[in-house]
Amino acid sequence: MKTRRTELWALLFVFAFFPVAVQAQIGTFRLYAGVAPTTYKISFDQNAPNFGGGHNYSNKTAKSSYTAANIGLTWASPKGIYVDLAASRSLSATHDLWSSVTSQAQDFSHDSYTLTAGYSYALPRGASVSGFGGYIVSNTVLNAPNPPFTFTKDKFDSHGVFIGVGGGYPALGGQFSASVALALMNGKWSDQGTPPYNNHADNTVGFSLGGGYTYKFSQAWGITGDLRYQRYNYNFATSNVATEYQIREEVTSVGVKLSYQF
Repeated sequence: MKTRRTELWALLFVFAFFPVAVQAQIGTFRLYAGVAPTTYKISFDQNAPNFGGGHNYSNKTAKSSYTAANIGLTWASPKGIYVDLAASRSLSATHDLWSSVTSQAQDFSHDSYTLTAGYSYALPRGASVSGFGGYIVSNTVLNAPNPPFTFTKDKFDSHGVFIGVGGGYPALGGQFSASVALALMNGKWSDQGTPPYNNHADNTVGFSLGGGYTYKFSQAWGITGDLRYQRYNYNFATSNVATEYQIREEVTSVGVKLSYQF
């Protein structure tokens, strides 16, 4: 036990008094958190299920505008390899899918978790290009009026892999960045009705676009403003209540986050 304590104190001493040497060996970490005003839309085509009695998804669009809380951690090696883990959660929000059925606002939530790994290559004059890939999981809940419906919420869960490219260029005392990615997604739509409804969409394609500007006001602290747009199309299979139909999911956000590098 005493030996382990000695090793721990020695490690802390190295981090405290030789941070540059440590970073040269293991890389740097960046912890960030922020908020992003976000607009979420999910649209159903004309073939979507119509259960009657107002319980109709055909040609409807659900929209929610909310503030998302974002947090993440990035590790970057001295050789350009990086790994990022990010989470986003909607704060208090409502949606309008059932506005034709009730005037009462229905609660809404959207959470997403993203793991990204990539490689950044440094170019002259501080510019860079990168390639990356990763995995994303999202969970969306749209509450429903009960009565008149026999269920209290719809759930849309999705997950998939993505691959993309990005770049950065220094200007105005900071760094501009942009990225584009393609995704291969799976989705599941369900409710708790009587009987319950479940349907799956497999191997559907989507994309995302992103851009931002980062300004570092010290060696450790920085602030980033970013714009992001995601669009995914899900092709749901024929079921006992509907023919094949499509759902389009769109997420647009403009955010700001504060970061600390160590």
